Amino acid sequence: MALCLRFCCLILALAGEPTDWGSLSLRIQEDSSVSSDTATLCRVQVVNSGQGTWEGRGIVFEARALRDGRVAARVLGRFGGTLGPRETLETAVGFTGRFQRFEVSASTGRSDGASGRPRSRGQRRAGGTRKKPARRN
Repeated sequence: MALCLRFCCLILALAGEPTDWGSLSLRIQEDSSVSSDTATLCRVQVVNSGQGTWEGRGIVFEARALRDGRVAARVLGRFGGTLGPRETLETAVGFTGRFQRFEVSASTGRSDGASGRPRSRGQRRAGGTRKKPARRN
């Protein structure tokens, strides 16, 4: 039992996913250096105000574009590199369409059981099963 508990703790430590978001804060703003009629590019920053070090890949966020006070588009994202004490990481996300208002929050990295990345045809589904191709008559 103790060995199993140690193994689980090791896996959680290696995952690098923040368990205390209190020391991390997220910001989002439109990137005004890029112009497009059909897309909006934003910069997302995470600031570490604590003493811990985080693996950037474990810091997952959901960025939302707002229109008329409602969420019009969502994007899951994550950072690269390592976020040390008192450091900042930044990444870019894009939305299809033109927006002026945005919000960002921490995410578990999955929404409704999906990874946020479409599967290609023939790729395995959760549970190791393959989607059967539709029969044509």
